[in-house]
Amino acid sequence: METLAGLKQLEGQFSLVGDRVVTLKAKLEGLLFRAQRIANAQKIHMPNTDSMFGYDLQHFRRDIRGFSQDISGLPVLLGSLERTATYDERAAKFAQNVMRLAVRITQSMRSLHDMSVLAHQHIRTADHKIEAWYISQEIEELVMKGQGLPTSANKIVIACSTPPAGSAPAAPSPPPTTPPGTPPAT
Repeated sequence: METLAGLKQLEGQFSLVGDRVVTLKAKLEGLLFRAQRIANAQKIHMPNTDSMFGYDLQHFRRDIRGFSQDISGLPVLLGSLERTATYDERAAKFAQNVMRLAVRITQSMRSLHDMSVLAHQHIRTADHKIEAWYISQEIEELVMKGQGLPTSANKIVIACSTPPAGSAPAAPSPPPTTPPGTPPAT
């Protein structure tokens, strides 16, 4: 029962973290669009009218640091559940959901990192470029922290769905019988 309750809690936490990654990705996409617009304006020698871009970069970096706390706890929770996981058919479904969410989080984090590198490449102003480089490095650290999540989740799926070695396999079901009054098949 302990594994089942832990997996239910972990599934909720993983879905929240996954939603937060999607939110960060949307914010970074907006910053990337603004960086591209500023870079294009500078290429044609137009003035930069986006005076809040630097502040928004700093605010996004603060969001990344806050998110770092959320994602840092996930490997610890998965590891403790991995050590205590036992065979439980009811928990296997939740373990598979946790594994899917873990894979989704790692893929989203990788695409977030790719987008941050692209934003860094588009930024022309030195101060903003440095800030974007730090953002890219912090996101890369987050990707590294979350890299082992699918492996740990897969081990939990295996532990929950594999019966112990000493247990007897389930008895095979009897063959279907024909209803009374029907002729036997020839």
